[in-house]
Amino acid sequence: MKAIQRSLCAALLSFGVAGAALAEDFVVTEGPLSDEAFYRLVACRAAPGKGCSERMVRWPASAAAELGIGLASIDDSYPPDLAQRMDQAIDRVIDTLNGAGAGLRLVRAVRTTQADISVHLVGAVQGGLIQGTGNIEMDGVEIGAALVHIRWNLAGNIIRGTIAVASDVPPDEAYPVLLEEITQSLGLMTDIRNPYYEDISVFSEDSNGVMSLSAQDLFAIRRHYPPP
Repeated sequence: MKAIQRSLCAALLSFGVAGAALAEDFVVTEGPLSDEAFYRLVACRAAPGKGCSERMVRWPASAAAELGIGLASIDDSYPPDLAQRMDQAIDRVIDTLNGAGAGLRLVRAVRTTQADISVHLVGAVQGGLIQGTGNIEMDGVEIGAALVHIRWNLAGNIIRGTIAVASDVPPDEAYPVLLEEITQSLGLMTDIRNPYYEDISVFSEDSNGVMSLSAQDLFAIRRHYPPP
């Protein structure tokens, strides 16, 4: 079973408070899906032939034009070699997503405090509890290989993304884990459990080793962020 968990939070700005909900990790399907069915599944947790069960959210165009990602914190206990791999993987994921042909551009944040998406390398191992992200909706939550949390406003615009990565991720999974988590921080938050998509899609629930975006992964990203 894939050791990835997700939490979604919608900001109820009209009341000045935030409401939170845990999202189901995946939808079970069989065989290949159409491009549109695949997109709706990952974007709004729509089972094939059914309506959305989550709101579609995305970064607004102003943010998507230069979406900053920063390595915000590294726990003192985090293995230095793995931390270096994660740091390099962030740059590699940025290049991959910038080459997807979508209407967004990711950049490495110069100041991590101003990053739209912050990455935290936490001391917890898989199955442990996250600490140290500064995100009260993540700290204290059990982590798998990684966890991504996004917050959006009433207009459905994402306003913050936070990613935590466990300290015992196998080194050769640094890039595929971050490829999935950063892709999902774009608002494509639901995985798919389907043997057809194992080793093909970054959204496969049962694989942590997918090294590239499939044709349908790319379709989903472009559908969510249409090219200009």
